[in-house]
Amino acid sequence: MTARTANGTVVMNQSSGRAAFEHCLATMDVDLNQTAFEKAFLQTKKAADVQGEVSENQLRAIVDDVVTGMEVFEGVTESFR
Repeated sequence: MTARTANGTVVMNQSSGRAAFEHCLATMDVDLNQTAFEKAFLQTKKAADVQGEVSENQLRAIVDDVVTGMEVFEGVTESFR
């Protein structure tokens, strides 16, 4: 899996996947909790498997979707407690 950011290209393979993805997010000043990180990682990997690489804009969109989805879910969960 390859992700291109403004600071360069990060190639993520099976052995370096999560560490490389974490580095990629750090270069973009993105900090996620573990649950959001795993969801974003899996979605990014899926997109990269289809497209061959993921741009920074695509990665930001994936992260936004994950964070927004979690906020909505957490809000719904909170209202039922």
